[in-house]
Amino acid sequence: MCGISGGFRFGAGGGLVDRAVVARLNYWQRKRGPDGDGLWVADDNSVVLGHRRLAIIDTSPAGAQPMADVSGRWTISYNGEIYNYRELRRELEEVGCRFRTNSDTEVLINLVARWGETGLLRLRGMYAFALWDSLKREMWLVRDPYGIKPLYFTERDGVLWFASQARALANCLPIDFPVDPAGIVGFYLWGYVPEPFSWWQDIHLLPAGHVLRVQAGRALRPSSEFCAIQDRYINRPMPVLERPELRELMLDSVRHHLVADVPVGLFLSSGIDSTVLAALAAELGVRMRTVTLAFDEYRGTADDEAPLAEEVARALHAEHRTISIGYDRFEQLLADFIADMDQPTTDGLNTYLISYAAAGAGLKVALSGLGGDELFGGYPSFRQIPQMRKWLRGAPWASRVGSKGTRILRSILPANLPPKLAGILAYGGDIAHTYFLRRALHLEDELEVLLDKDTIREGLGRLATMTAVGQAVERLVEAGATDYVQVAALESGWYMRNQLLRDTDWASMAHSLEVRVPYVDPVVLARVGPAIASSVPPTKKELADCTTHLPAGVIGRAKTGFTTPVNRWVEMKTGISARGLRGWASYVDTQFQAPQGGRAKAAHAMGSAFAALA
Repeated sequence: MCGISGGFRFGAGGGLVDRAVVARLNYWQRKRGPDGDGLWVADDNSVVLGHRRLAIIDTSPAGAQPMADVSGRWTISYNGEIYNYRELRRELEEVGCRFRTNSDTEVLINLVARWGETGLLRLRGMYAFALWDSLKREMWLVRDPYGIKPLYFTERDGVLWFASQARALANCLPIDFPVDPAGIVGFYLWGYVPEPFSWWQDIHLLPAGHVLRVQAGRALRPSSEFCAIQDRYINRPMPVLERPELRELMLDSVRHHLVADVPVGLFLSSGIDSTVLAALAAELGVRMRTVTLAFDEYRGTADDEAPLAEEVARALHAEHRTISIGYDRFEQLLADFIADMDQPTTDGLNTYLISYAAAGAGLKVALSGLGGDELFGGYPSFRQIPQMRKWLRGAPWASRVGSKGTRILRSILPANLPPKLAGILAYGGDIAHTYFLRRALHLEDELEVLLDKDTIREGLGRLATMTAVGQAVERLVEAGATDYVQVAALESGWYMRNQLLRDTDWASMAHSLEVRVPYVDPVVLARVGPAIASSVPPTKKELADCTTHLPAGVIGRAKTGFTTPVNRWVEMKTGISARGLRGWASYVDTQFQAPQGGRAKAAHAMGSAFAALA
């Protein structure tokens, strides 16, 4: 796990890539990798790769990056973990590959060298990497199918620049990057910036499951998709997913996600998802180091996760720690949270705080139950969206109301009703529109009081929001997928990918902590996906039945999510009062765009000084 960065001059005529720029990118991302940093420069100075290291697998100096293979043809800067690297290494050794390290990095290089893009489908893990082929003079940028690990890039004057964080590119390149209308409109629509856009114009997020191959002397071409997770939700003739098979599937995923040369901990809430992971790890003979985040304000209420989580930890003989945070500590951490935020988002605070707690407990790696709700129908959306669509199916005129009708309806509705209620007649045509209505932070016609008309027009035009959401399930619709299946694919391939996974990445790496997600696993999805598409999709009950170690209080507890009292705290600090996350979104936008403070300026100056020495 780490931060990667680099530059590649692919434009005709050759030239140099400024290594000082890559050094600045490295320094900016130093929290992602405090265990070491590296810089590799090609002989002709047309390629520079940077790396920040968080040593998890092969923690010796031999595992440092950027790394070249034995032949010297391939050089990589890689962020992530390949959990099945040992099995892949044995296969590669059988066909003649030689290794100098015990790292998954070297396995990844040889896998691509031997099997090309098809080899990517054999990887089990999370990854984003830049791989230089000196023979073909070609740079590969690759991102895993779920999009667990981010990779941003921009092109200027024939140079391709890339990094693990968009904010690093925006702050370290000698280029002016204005706010992208698509980025700010996307943020106010969704509460996050959807891929492939970023907050900054001309900085792009490589789409999940894509590879971008850029060859020297040739024009930059669009990336190509090598894996689409929505295809896993297509119903295929398979046996019913019975409890024993699901149990073995999850045991296998936990086993693989525990692969590390350092201790692996776990974020433990009082919910089923994390508790099942803890129980399965215990069955594998691992004494987990578990961490629970509690809030002083919730003590003694139903939202307090700590008592039940502590009961689970005792039952599993885990080494447990509960970290409690009050308003005063939150106020101290809030400025750091905004400063570490890679792009504006309405989420991430819970992960930021528990990562702070886990790092304080001495952990470098932690498992998370993220993804369990998406696989096992844990969100209310799985029920609400199909119901809403069924109701609106009997009102064919509804989808023709449009934004004008929505505004009129909003003007006559009582003020105490949810603001998005007025959009129910305009967004009920299909699952894509209904999903947007359910998940959106603001509707399109509401942007008029937040942004200027030119920004709205350009942003909406480039986002093409409903087209993009529709494309995310297009192949499923063509295959006759049910409404439930489409919701499942959207929750994983849209909401989880664009917000939960991305926020988990930057919020955890801000504390030099690697978070692993056993439910977000291609092997698990390959079997559970078709089961979701069957007539009897698996639920949280089937997940809970994977182990006999769950206390009754966990199974019977109503879903609350991993909540924080952020709305109340933000109101206490700022005086902003708004329904749901809307006030928080405005606060984040304002703070994120505020001029850099003295500490940030000093850090940038230090980075510039460091780069001058590179």
